[in-house]
Amino acid sequence: MWRLDERAKRKYAAAERYGLKERLLQEGWAGLSAKDSGRIGGSLKTKKEKTR
Repeated sequence: MWRLDERAKRKYAAAERYGLKERLLQEGWAGLSAKDSGRIGGSLKTKKEKTR
């Protein structure tokens, strides 16, 4: 069984918040649109800036 690092866990949690987890699990990261991927990446960056 494989384990996720902290960054991957945050990415999956963000995908779940935006309702993308099912599609992500079925199609993988390549199955998401650029808009959806950017939304996830943007939320990670925003949270990282808030913790500084």
